[in-house]
Amino acid sequence: MHRFEDDRLLTGRGRYVDDHRPDGTLTMVLLRSPVAHGRIAALDVEAARGADGVLAVLTAADLDGMGVGPMTVRSAMANSDGSPMIEPERPVLARDSVKYVGQPVVAVIAATEAEALDALEAIEIDFDEAPVVLDLEAAVAGEAPTIWPQAPDNIGIDWDKGNPDHTARAFAEAAHVFELTVRHPRIAIAPVETRGCVGAFDPEDGRYTLWTGSQGVVSLRGAMADYLGVEQDRVRVITEDVGGSFAVKIWPYPEQVLVLAAARALGRPVKWISSRTEGMVSDAMGRGRIDRAGLALDADLNFTGFRIDALADVGAYWNAVNATIVTGGACRVFGHCYRIPGLHYRVRGVFTNAVPTDAYRGAGKPETVSTLERLIDVAADRLGVDRVELRRRNLVRPSDLPYATAMNETYDGGDFPAVLDRVLDDADWAGFARRRAESEAKGRRRGIGIGLHLHATGGSVAERSEVRALPDGTVLVRTGTQDSGQGHRTALAIVAAETLEIPVERIRVEQGDSDFLEKGGGTGGSNLLSIAGNTVHRTALKMIDQARQVASHLLEAAVPDVEYGFGEFRIAGTDRTIALGEVAAGWDRIPAEQRDGELGSGCMAQLDFEGLHTTFPNGAYAVEVEVDPDTGRVTVERWTGVDDLGRVINEPTARGQIHGGIAQEIGEVLLERVHYDPDSGQLLSGSLMDYCLPRADDMPFFDLAWAPTASPNALIGAKGVGEVPSIGGPGPIINAVLDALRPLGVEHLDTPMTPELVWQAIRDARG
Repeated sequence: MHRFEDDRLLTGRGRYVDDHRPDGTLTMVLLRSPVAHGRIAALDVEAARGADGVLAVLTAADLDGMGVGPMTVRSAMANSDGSPMIEPERPVLARDSVKYVGQPVVAVIAATEAEALDALEAIEIDFDEAPVVLDLEAAVAGEAPTIWPQAPDNIGIDWDKGNPDHTARAFAEAAHVFELTVRHPRIAIAPVETRGCVGAFDPEDGRYTLWTGSQGVVSLRGAMADYLGVEQDRVRVITEDVGGSFAVKIWPYPEQVLVLAAARALGRPVKWISSRTEGMVSDAMGRGRIDRAGLALDADLNFTGFRIDALADVGAYWNAVNATIVTGGACRVFGHCYRIPGLHYRVRGVFTNAVPTDAYRGAGKPETVSTLERLIDVAADRLGVDRVELRRRNLVRPSDLPYATAMNETYDGGDFPAVLDRVLDDADWAGFARRRAESEAKGRRRGIGIGLHLHATGGSVAERSEVRALPDGTVLVRTGTQDSGQGHRTALAIVAAETLEIPVERIRVEQGDSDFLEKGGGTGGSNLLSIAGNTVHRTALKMIDQARQVASHLLEAAVPDVEYGFGEFRIAGTDRTIALGEVAAGWDRIPAEQRDGELGSGCMAQLDFEGLHTTFPNGAYAVEVEVDPDTGRVTVERWTGVDDLGRVINEPTARGQIHGGIAQEIGEVLLERVHYDPDSGQLLSGSLMDYCLPRADDMPFFDLAWAPTASPNALIGAKGVGEVPSIGGPGPIINAVLDALRPLGVEHLDTPMTPELVWQAIRDARG
């Protein structure tokens, strides 16, 4: 089945933030800090306030007078000793100092963008610049200046999880210990559609309305209300179509607060749309972690311990939920598919003079999983054993399930050995030597890599679903999740249609309006089907039970005698039926006193998520690359994947998710890295001329297969897919490149493995 969204989106009928311009809309532009760290020595905006077309110029002092508060985190964590993490106050507009290039300092609102930009040039600002902190290791070693006085060592949190004593003993008693430092650089998320927002205020009912791209309107409503100092029922958030997010649009941002505050002050809608370059310096970034990792093995080559001591680059401020990402999010699948009794993860969140980081597709798990997969290849190489057999020896077996880890996760399903065997067969692993020889005959070096992966789905469980039968025979489904291009409407429509036993074309899915539902955690953690899908299924069943009460009234039959199937109710043993749409129409004709009594809510039901939200989609990828030793260029030649997603609800959507995630990871491993000047803190990769995203010709053809197993936590059988390729992709690509380079003497490279880096490594190895 194709995706319902495609016909509309591919014919130009999508509606994005920039398509929304109410009558009288003003334009907002921002003066952003041109320096990474310093005190604001002087700020004069009077000339800008008098410029043509300008209606307002807002500074931090103005926001104070408007009652706008600071942007507090949405999810805080405590240190390992129980003390609170250090959270510096994050103003919407910089007050006395700036902490990163791109930090908003002044907002200018004018009739047109051109007038606003002209006024921006009239602002006079001077800084007393201070030294910058960008090097994580120097920041925590006392070799760098301090960003925040309350964090003299630049550490915002020091957190750990696992069984550290057991792990320490495992390393002390190990027959073999292998250690590796792996650097996972910052990534610019850069979705096709840049961020944007439109704010409006209705003085009659005192309500704010925000149109913005998001991954969940309910959580944004709560954040906006908090920052504006009003009750939540005075804020409405609307998200229409979204041109990609990958987590960057989940969070509340200063610009959203500003358009709402300005709209109230000016009595007209206010709009802001980011340019690509502006987004590069202001969007939350992904990754940014250094792993000092170790793997312990006994004499029989069983894994006995795995540990990471990590430094996480959080930027100048904590972003909305990054404290949970660098801590718990990063270690949920610690050890992933392997039996490792000793597990310990420690992380220190480090403040730097850079834009804040937060979750990016995989949310801490891609770093953890790829670090372990790299270590396994290192161990196999140094021990002289087969890397596949080393993995197979240590896999969690079906007989081990349910398998409890030291990170308090219990794997409920999966057949990891079968997935490994399947991917080896599909990839023709045994025939690789022939392909390597063919590449060498052309002057290329060919490598092959393999990696297994596991995801613990989840995200927010604050999901509420509504299912309502309508008189025209259609069914309305409302959800607190939010599509940002993945095809959620199709997937949830299929779930509802199957539960109700009606054609999927009769289902209409609505999302993206905080007035629809009082509760909704949004999309994240691959939670669409594991949370929203299960809840829609339960809600549809409840709606049928309630509608049976109405049908029995209309059919003049006892409730136990009324059966439901294929969109209609029937008196058991007779041919007397009534369609679901007729029941919905009849509900409106029933006297109010009966509707409020025994007939309950009639043909509408709402339910909140219940049960265990975590499923464990998993899989294995085998990757082959070619390296040109004369240029250092790496090309991905073959990609073979086997994934256990449970039941695949809509195959085109699932394959699209896998394809997109693989493309992002090829870019992350081979091409992408955010570059800041280490002395000034200036962003050097501030445009797509300087930041290299993957393109179509960087992709191979993908050979993908499914190997589903059941999960007792999934009522509808589906485990989730969105972050699976991002978690599983990096390890096998990295291992394949190093497999190609190892005969040349190259044993370790950090990402991105750009042509320059690979070429230089080959030259250095050759002396």
